[in-house]
Parts: sequence; structure tokens; C-alpha cells
Amino acid sequence: MVRLIQTSDWQIGMKGGGLGEAGPLVRETRIESIHNVLKSAQKKEVDFVLLCGDIFEHNMVSQETVKKVVAIFNQYPRIPIYLLPGNHDVLGADCVYNRAIFQRLKHLTILSTSNPVEVSGATLHPCPVLSKLTTQDLTATIPSVRDIDGIHIGVAHGSLVGKFPSSNWEDTTLPVELSCIERTGIDYLALGHWHSHRAFDDGTGVARIAYSGTHEQTKFGEDNAGQCLLVEIDKKGDPPKIDTIRTGQLTWTSDELEIKDSSSLNELKSHFEAVKGIDMVRLVLHGELPLELKEELENMLEFQATIHKNLRVKSESLNITVPPQLETPFDFGDPILNQTETYLKQSLADETDPKQRRIIVEALAHLQRYGKGVGA
Repeated sequence: MVRLIQTSDWQIGMKGGGLGEAGPLVRETRIESIHNVLKSAQKKEVDFVLLCGDIFEHNMVSQETVKKVVAIFNQYPRIPIYLLPGNHDVLGADCVYNRAIFQRLKHLTILSTSNPVEVSGATLHPCPVLSKLTTQDLTATIPSVRDIDGIHIGVAHGSLVGKFPSSNWEDTTLPVELSCIERTGIDYLALGHWHSHRAFDDGTGVARIAYSGTHEQTKFGEDNAGQCLLVEIDKKGDPPKIDTIRTGQLTWTSDELEIKDSSSLNELKSHFEAVKGIDMVRLVLHGELPLELKEELENMLEFQATIHKNLRVKSESLNITVPPQLETPFDFGDPILNQTETYLKQSLADETDPKQRRIIVEALAHLQRYGKGVGA
């Protein structure tokens, strides 16, 4: 019997530029969550941990970042770790794993060749990425083991051919053929490269191929991320038992809401109540919002930004409208301000470009807010 923890695509050192001010938080959390992977391995008393590539974002990652990861590895010296480089930390002269600091980790083995590796309870068959431009099946190096005793596990980092839309992948294809199981007779194929957990059957209805997904969600829109896999195989030929273990610390949600009138703001309030405990919140607003409700919306969003670790609101498709009751000129008590309001309303009536209309409405909103303040 063999029991292992499978994980991949940590991408330590990622910039997270698209997350704005939350970028540093996400980067540090990704490092901290390594503890959750190794604590799970410790708690489940697994035989080893299998890292299936892209542990680092790139090979030029800073030495300080590398030291943080190695420091965590050093806290779990009794857990054997087997690491297959991926396309981000690809093998080569500048590979991050060539640094001396990794050579001192006695419980870490870098899977840099396709030579079989005997581990506790099984034999690993690594399929290292030697070039990001490869067009051949990465598992082609795995020999037939159908007639060889013991549990055999393939380890690869790539895209399972025919199972994912190409638009969801990076420019790096790294093909992996689904027929690998049938061709070789291995008991299980552990894959990295996909950031979400997915499992696939071998053509006979038995799930023998799986992506763990990243241990900590990377961005909005990823599903089944933030976990590792516990894989157990009793003996050669037996179906693997694959369970997910939550390792991610941050929670994410992404939603859309159409704004129609004041009742939509009540819907928005209810939405924020529903996601109160979520760390990372993205909200896309579209539709039309009357100008007199714009300030209420802004105040609501400003307050919600203090509740969540990251709140990202996209409102480019939200059209701010000037309702008929506001067409009556507001008396600012100042002829210049009165003329300014008239000019802005006329400009709004003549303008057809959505972006320019939004700018004019913003100006009207500020002007009327100022006028109400003066009147008060």
C-alpha cells in the first residue's frame, strides 16, 4: 500500500499584479499555506509528498523567497518530498533547484530525469519538462510496467490532451495523452499545470489521473483550487482512492449584479451580507443607476472595502443616468455654478460616447453634491 499527498502549481514568487493592493497579501499567504500541505502529510502519516511542478513562479525568483520555502521544508524533515520541475521552474542551467541551498535538504529529491525512482511503497516514473516548446507526449518516457510487480505512479506536468479548451491554458502546451494509463499499465498519473482539481478515468471508468490544483487560489475565476490531494493505492491494479484536503487560507468569490433602480441597492446590500466572511470579493456591476443614488452606492462600496481583505468592483458597464426630476436646474445661488450645470447637462444630452458620458455624469454628481452642501 502507498499513501501520498499530491500538490502542484504553488507558483511562489508570483507578482499578483492584477490583485492591486492585495498582491502582497496573496504572495505571503501562498508561502504560509505550504505549512497546511505538509501538516496534512504529517497528520495523515503519508509515505511521501509529491510536488508536480511550478512550485516557483520562475527560475529567477529571489533567494530570500527561496529561503522562506526551504525554511518551511526544514520544519518537516521526516516527510520525504519528491519534486518534479514544471514549465515555470523548468529544468536547465538556470533552474532554481540547481542552487546550493536545495542540495542540503536531505529529505528533498528533485526528479530531473525520467529514470524510475523507488519510493516507500511504490515506483515513481517522472516525466520532466525539458523544454517549454515540446510537442510530444510527456509520458512517452514511461515504459510498460503491466507485468512488473508493485505500484507504479507516473508524475508529469502538462495539459491532458482534449480535456481543456486551449484558451484556458498558457502559451505552453505540454501535451499529456489520456492513453498513458492503457499504454503503460501504471496505477496512477499525478499531474500538475492546471490550477483546479480535476480527476479523469482511464477509459474503463476508474479515476487514475488527477490534477491537485494549486494549494492556494491564484486569482478570481479559478474553481476547485486551494487544496491538495490524499491518494491511497492498496496494491497494484487497485483503483486509487483520491480525496481532497483544504489547504487554502483565503476565500474568493466573483459575482455579477444588474443595477436597475433603488431596489437593486437593497439586493446589493443582501449580496454583501451573504459574502461577509469572504476574503477576496470581485463584483461586476452593469445596468443603469440614477445619479441621485450614485453617492449611496459609493458609500456602500467604501464601507465594504473595510470588511474584506480585497474588494474589487468593476463598474465600467454601469451607466449613471440623470433622472427627469433632476433636469430642473438647481439654484446654486451663484450664476457661474448655474451656468456650469446647464453646460454639463447639455453636453450630456449631446454626447454619445459611453466613456465621455460617464465623465460628464461624474462632474454633475460632484457639482450637485457641492451645491447641496452649500445649501445646507
